[in-house]
Amino acid sequence: MKFVATLTHPPEHCLARDGYRKEYDSWVGNLEKSAKKLGVKIDGAFVSPNEHTFYFVLESDSMDGVTQLLGPPILTHNSGRISAVITLDGGSNLLKKFTEEGR
Repeated sequence: MKFVATLTHPPEHCLARDGYRKEYDSWVGNLEKSAKKLGVKIDGAFVSPNEHTFYFVLESDSMDGVTQLLGPPILTHNSGRISAVITLDGGSNLLKKFTEEGR
C-alpha cells in the first residue's frame, strides 16, 4: 500500500531552530533504520524549507508502521495529512469496475 504524507509546522516550531535541532537530527538520522524496523519503505522524502513542509512517499502493508514512523517526535511539531493512494491506472481500473457494476 502506498501513502503520501504531508507534514507542516509554523516557523516558530521549525526544526532548524536551536531548540529543536538536536531532536530533528536524531529523528532524521534514525529514519531509515526506524522505517525498516516498522516495515515501511521510504520511496521519497522531501522538504520545502520555505514552506516549512515535509513530503513523504511511503510503502507499507499497514497504516500502523506509517503512523509510528511519522509519530512523535516529528508529529509533536507538525500537523500531518497521510493519505493512502493508488496509481492512476489503478484508479482507472477501479472506475471501470464501478461503471460495469452500475455504481
